[in-house]
Amino acid sequence: MVDRGFEDVAAAAPAEGEAPVGAGTRRIDWTIVKRTVADQRAAKTVSAQYILKREGTETEFPNLGAARAAVNKTIVHPEKLTRAKADYPSTKK
Repeated sequence: MVDRGFEDVAAAAPAEGEAPVGAGTRRIDWTIVKRTVADQRAAKTVSAQYILKREGTETEFPNLGAARAAVNKTIVHPEKLTRAKADYPSTKK
């Protein structure tokens, strides 16, 4: 397993004559699994795909970024959050 999480989606509106159920949202759990095919003799990876499992369905993606984008998950890397050295005030005069 590479990644997992959940998303809250609006529940379907009840049909005519049915009573509304719940608060209007429901939680859908998802997982991303990496599936690799390897050459047994050379012990090297031949191909890799990322499988998004959500509500009993599986969707294949060529890379992890595409799979995460499908579930609206973005990763912000810490080095991109750090200010550049030139942005800090200098203590030397």
